[in-house]
Amino acid sequence: MEGLASEAEFVQRPTDPPTSDAFRCQFPGCNARYRHKEHLNRHERSKHIAQQAFICSECGREFQRSDTLRRHIRKQHKTTELLTPARRACAGCHTGKTRCEGGVPCEECVRRKIQCSSRDHACIEEEQQTRSSTPPSPSLSHVQSESYHPDRRKQWIDRYFETFHPCWPFIHRGSFNMRHETPLLLQSMTAIGMWTSREQSAQSAAVELHDKLDVAIRDQRDKWDATEVESACSACFWPIATYQAILLHIIFSVIIKAGEVIPLDLKTPISASDLTLLDSLVASCRRLGMFYYPNMLAKYTEADLPSFVWVGIEEVKRFNIALYKLSRRLCSSTLENMPLLHADELQFPLPVNEPLWNSVKRDEWEANTKEENTVSLKDDCQAKWISRFADILQPLL
Repeated sequence: MEGLASEAEFVQRPTDPPTSDAFRCQFPGCNARYRHKEHLNRHERSKHIAQQAFICSECGREFQRSDTLRRHIRKQHKTTELLTPARRACAGCHTGKTRCEGGVPCEECVRRKIQCSSRDHACIEEEQQTRSSTPPSPSLSHVQSESYHPDRRKQWIDRYFETFHPCWPFIHRGSFNMRHETPLLLQSMTAIGMWTSREQSAQSAAVELHDKLDVAIRDQRDKWDATEVESACSACFWPIATYQAILLHIIFSVIIKAGEVIPLDLKTPISASDLTLLDSLVASCRRLGMFYYPNMLAKYTEADLPSFVWVGIEEVKRFNIALYKLSRRLCSSTLENMPLLHADELQFPLPVNEPLWNSVKRDEWEANTKEENTVSLKDDCQAKWISRFADILQPLL
């Protein structure tokens, strides 16, 4: 019949060259077209379908395609590696920040008696976009020292908690897990742990590691300095571990200069370069709204575990106070004598329940848990903010 094509005429012959719009993406809002079916499939997998990512073991970058990772490794690291797809945590484990062993339901959700469901692609994509709006934690796994032995890292981390942590307790020991922490934080803690051993070889290795970390932190400043990102705001991801590591790095710079194990007063003058680094750290926290308690509460939902919320908020509060103390003590020894961070900017309550914060074992945690320490996400506790009592608390902090 004239005007109608037969079914055979719509079937492309193998000898015919593929047309430019032969294979079109069917996802709403996407106008991508490909000459070959396999290219369309690859596009849909990488752009529209949630799938396992491939992680570079050298720098930690994630790639949606294995061939892209291989090309990255050959070009950036001059080597090859086995590809290990990253497991996507289920929604429950992701929210609770717990290890997910996979499967539906996973063992953790069964134990907690909650519904187990995988995160959809929209959730993952939104999370990635949020993280991309603020600098990610710098990957510094390549920073090593010839005298630094990774197999002794646990020894140095334990020593850090035994000797340094009591003076500067802004990392929660009970939830600290070496397998899940960023390389920058681990190596900053390791350097301090080696230094406090008083062993000459370990201290030399600590200084060497510190110097290499210093170069990496400054070279990758665009990856953590929120003032360099125009869209950075309180809703962005807060790279707490990275900021903790940089704070430790600055403190260790002063310790090395003083030549002491752990100078409690930190009266040693700070170098101009370290003062600039400290200024950038304070400015980044200020830009992200980390000194404002309602912003801390906004990072959590009612579905989050109460203990997870409490630890997360306490860690931010204690980091902020440590940053304030360091700024006040170091800047008082400079010619300007002007602190980079003022007490009236600390718009959050003082840390609470020291026994609970210092609990490491489960029985200690349960014994020190008090109902009044449960964080209410609807109460900004404004009457208890440090800023309201800045004149009184400033000399005590």
